[in-house]
Amino acid sequence: MVVRTIYIARHGYRSNWLPQGPYPLPPTGVDSDVPLAKHGIDQAKELAHYILSLGNQPEMIFSSPFYRCIETSEPIADILELPINVDAGLGEWYKPDREVIPVPAPLESLENFFPQKLNKNWESSVIPSDKGETEEELYLRCKNFWPKFISRVEKDFPNIETVLLVTHAASKASLGMNLLGFSNWREPLDEDGNIIRSGSCSLDKFELVPSTSDEGEETLPFESRQWRMTMNGNTEFLTKGEEMNWDYRNAFEAGSDADMKLRREAAAAAATEAAASAAVEGPYEQPTESVYVSVDLPSNSYRERAEIDRTASLQYSGLNTPHPLFKIGNKLYEGDWKKLVGTELAFLGEAVLNKKSRGEQLDKNDADDAGDEVEGGDGESGAKLESESHQEKDGEMQQEDEEEHSERIYRITDRIALTRVQPM
Repeated sequence: MVVRTIYIARHGYRSNWLPQGPYPLPPTGVDSDVPLAKHGIDQAKELAHYILSLGNQPEMIFSSPFYRCIETSEPIADILELPINVDAGLGEWYKPDREVIPVPAPLESLENFFPQKLNKNWESSVIPSDKGETEEELYLRCKNFWPKFISRVEKDFPNIETVLLVTHAASKASLGMNLLGFSNWREPLDEDGNIIRSGSCSLDKFELVPSTSDEGEETLPFESRQWRMTMNGNTEFLTKGEEMNWDYRNAFEAGSDADMKLRREAAAAAATEAAASAAVEGPYEQPTESVYVSVDLPSNSYRERAEIDRTASLQYSGLNTPHPLFKIGNKLYEGDWKKLVGTELAFLGEAVLNKKSRGEQLDKNDADDAGDEVEGGDGESGAKLESESHQEKDGEMQQEDEEEHSERIYRITDRIALTRVQPM
């Protein structure tokens, strides 16, 4: 027989992902080898019960040697009454520029935390470099993993057709894209641009495509087999659905302190914005503030102008803070607000009719000139535009000279200079 179905799961919600500490130290003493939060343990139990409900259940379980993955595997192993096979080839991705490259605890140490749960006879298919890995090296590790892993399973366990692998976000995506025959994990799965999703405790499923060749599947080399993905990042069984999704477009290691800092700042900014939108003044809703940002990247040479890739995504957080963050593509920038006064813009037809004096009006030429000033920029900054109020004031309006204008006046009060955050 051959392996026909492969499930790949990401570990559950980590303890260092919680909004507030205290955070537990790694039980194994290995840097970054943190345990799951209680929420992550609950997720692992939900995953176990979901797998039990499947018609095609795993017959063997394989786990990354890091604590959080074995913790995620444990409820599944208990409910299916199976041992956990620890394989370093499923380990986390750590970049070479990291200060400490975590090396997982040996099996003898792990047995102290998971007694009688681990299979002592399984040997790792591949061993990740203790110097860290580039993106290309991670992909090559996963490519080398598959033929060695499948060959060993089919040789030593010839009756096994369905297996479950519990790993990490980057490894999960890289393993899946290799299995599907892609040359790297940055290629989209389809013409719609979909990618492999990797929320905490999410589950992928891959099924072997029946061979049409004259050779039997038992003799067909693994490299010649074709797989189709029939489940992508499934979290329908989790009470809170998908959480902490990560993919290669994130500039930081999945779940790292830098990753969590960026996520929390984005969440705080979103919460602040939502609260402002929900606030009301008296019987009327509070007017919304329009923020226009023209982003020009800093250039290393005054002779050259840095340009943004038109396909690059733009994210920002903390606009109400002294140093907001901007993420353009996979590069992170920190902003610094600078004062700029005396420039105004008029947007016709953008406001409700308001009364205002002639002295406050801008004619069309002034508006055009102001627009040109912003459009030109200084090559290193964006602009924050603040809406100017047009409310009537008693005794300040000249009744006979009042006219109605359906325009909104904006005064440029600030500009923001961007500085690249290093290292990435």
